[in-house]
Amino acid sequence: MTLSVHRPAGRTLAAHGGPGRVRLAVCAATIAACVPYLTIKIAWLSGSTVGWSDAAAAEGSALYVGNAITLGMDAAAVLVAAAFTFRWGRRLPAWLVLAPIWVAVGLLAPIVLAVPLGTLLQTFFSSEPLMGDDNALQGWVYGVVYSGFTVQGLGLLTAFVLYARDRWPRTFEIRTRSVPEGPSHSLQVLLARGAAVPAAVFAAVQLFWAFGGTAGLHGHEAADRNLAQQLADGVEGLLAVAAAAALMLIVRRAGRPGRFVVPLAVAWAGSGTMFAASLYGLLVVLGRPGFLAPDAASATGLVALAGVLAGLVTGLTGAFLLAEGQSTLAGSQSALAGSQSARPTASSTP
Repeated sequence: MTLSVHRPAGRTLAAHGGPGRVRLAVCAATIAACVPYLTIKIAWLSGSTVGWSDAAAAEGSALYVGNAITLGMDAAAVLVAAAFTFRWGRRLPAWLVLAPIWVAVGLLAPIVLAVPLGTLLQTFFSSEPLMGDDNALQGWVYGVVYSGFTVQGLGLLTAFVLYARDRWPRTFEIRTRSVPEGPSHSLQVLLARGAAVPAAVFAAVQLFWAFGGTAGLHGHEAADRNLAQQLADGVEGLLAVAAAAALMLIVRRAGRPGRFVVPLAVAWAGSGTMFAASLYGLLVVLGRPGFLAPDAASATGLVALAGVLAGLVTGLTGAFLLAEGQSTLAGSQSALAGSQSARPTASSTP
């Protein structure tokens, strides 16, 4: 009989058909969640002081630049959501979609995991206000912004999973022990071990702050802390530990957990959180020279630097592994196809 290869019908439809109702709904919800934040940023860049309790605090070139950058980041989230939904996104280079979603997951994961729960705990079990007494922004701004961020995070993650399952199905099927070891495997092991050191420092400090410690914090930061902020610190610390451990399991090709996608997802989320959240915090510190006054005695900059280094090295190690794994698998499949085509084929007729 003649040898033939049949592709699953669902995969063919996913590759060549239009987006289904679920994907369209996720994309629409994600984009809708971006609209309030974009609207506020456009208003502020246009000179409006809507949402500000102190109009004078809305002035300043550093704040203007920061608003422009964050406006661009949220606009990029709209494009990323569309790329994960429509067919043209499948034709984009892998790095062009993976880099933005890695940063987005890093920025939004702590918000999604900590802010809703922390707000509820703060509301029902604490007499302290959700925001500090000396706050230049009105309370509704935080509600609108962080509600939108939560929906954005959930929407982007859902859209990415659906996109990745179609574009890289092998990643969801292969077991960790079966991931090929490329030429840089020994370097990956070295980088994974090296990244664990700053990750441990970052995690230890974040967890210290999460359990109520204030050493190393700026005076206003220490005074205005609440349950939601402490929970966010704890989430970042736990994700850092989980990322370092997951990366070690991957480079050692451990048998547990069996599915490669499980430790990959943990390392992905944890490294993105360390890098993106820490880089954002570091830029905020560097953009406020008064924050670095001699009497401030703050360690937030050093902690952020440790997070940036740990997240970057962890992310690059994972990128090397994925790139080599995809090329090795592609080479193996090409060789298998060539050997099968070289064999004599039997026909159903004499």
